[in-house]
Amino acid sequence: MRSLNLALQVNKRALPLIIALFAVCSQLFAQSQEVLFFPDSRSTRIKSMDINADLVKYQVANDQLGQFYNILKSDIMMAIYPLGTYHIYSDAKKDLVSVAYASGTNNKIDKLVTKDKKVIAANITDISMGKVNYKDLKSGNPTSVNTSNLYMILYKDGKYQMYAAADEVAKALNVVSDEIKGMDNSLATGNFQNVSLNTNTGSSTTTTNSGSNGDNILDEGMPNVKKEEFEEKALAKTKELEDYLRLIANKNTKFQKANEAIDAAVKLFIDENRVMEVSSKNRSVVNKYKIRTYFEKLKLLKYDDVRVSWSDISYVSNIRKGEDGNYYGIVTLQQKFEGFIDGSLVYTDVTKKNMTVILKTYDKYVVGEKQTLWDVYLGDIGVVQTD
Repeated sequence: MRSLNLALQVNKRALPLIIALFAVCSQLFAQSQEVLFFPDSRSTRIKSMDINADLVKYQVANDQLGQFYNILKSDIMMAIYPLGTYHIYSDAKKDLVSVAYASGTNNKIDKLVTKDKKVIAANITDISMGKVNYKDLKSGNPTSVNTSNLYMILYKDGKYQMYAAADEVAKALNVVSDEIKGMDNSLATGNFQNVSLNTNTGSSTTTTNSGSNGDNILDEGMPNVKKEEFEEKALAKTKELEDYLRLIANKNTKFQKANEAIDAAVKLFIDENRVMEVSSKNRSVVNKYKIRTYFEKLKLLKYDDVRVSWSDISYVSNIRKGEDGNYYGIVTLQQKFEGFIDGSLVYTDVTKKNMTVILKTYDKYVVGEKQTLWDVYLGDIGVVQTD
């Protein structure tokens, strides 16, 4: 009995150490791994993650069966996948905000997220004894910060280190995401003049004093926007609209979710007066609807099932500057429409369409300084031919 009591006393004394060790291991679990955090702060390592218009599909790491799980975007607090990109659910935007913190445009900058929810652009030289030594890329001076004053380090190679609970880190990243997206490698080369902040998810960032970088600049009077960047953003918006169309048309989509998809799709356009042309093999007239009206009609079509898919999406062509100072281009695509009743295909057509894409600039004042930013929006969508 004495031996048993002694063993229990030893176990009691060891329990705090075991708990502390478990806490440390739990923290280390996510430091440089692809991981998903749920709203209750549970976490799981993942080996794949795919984000669509409404759901997130993921696979758990080390799952021999390779099973896929589907959850709502709102059921994710934070995810890091792949390394170099994090995703945060934003209550304000009702969507996941994705930030590539080690992309080709900012992959020379370590980022220190501080407890006062600021981001230090740094070149880390050493971390030891609870202190991060680094060169401040804005001032050019060597300095240091205690890890107790940090939420997170986002390394330029895509790895990361968390110094607080996941829910606290997620809240901080929600605040500073625009600042992180606005950083570019000109900081690392000492050219801080060319760095600006971002206000829209996924939008590109520029300043008006960027100067010439060669033939890829659309215009000397525009921000430093390359033609390739315009095309990439335009095609991303085109793909996003396709995802919303599928969600709206799908009869299995709940009514409220379809309405949310309509609102999100409308926001892709430069304004609600943009027109969608609609054709049919059964009539010669091409109908024209404002985009919100078109989406509402698509949601209420009298089929048991509707499928809309796009293919042969071209790069942006016919880029030109409008009188309003915006840049306009055309994306051409094939749209396939299928309507089913009682499981049988009763109508299908393939329509060639031209979609107008618009590069628009806007100004934002950051710490009293005006920054000129840009994003791409959709315009009118016209019918070219229906088969």
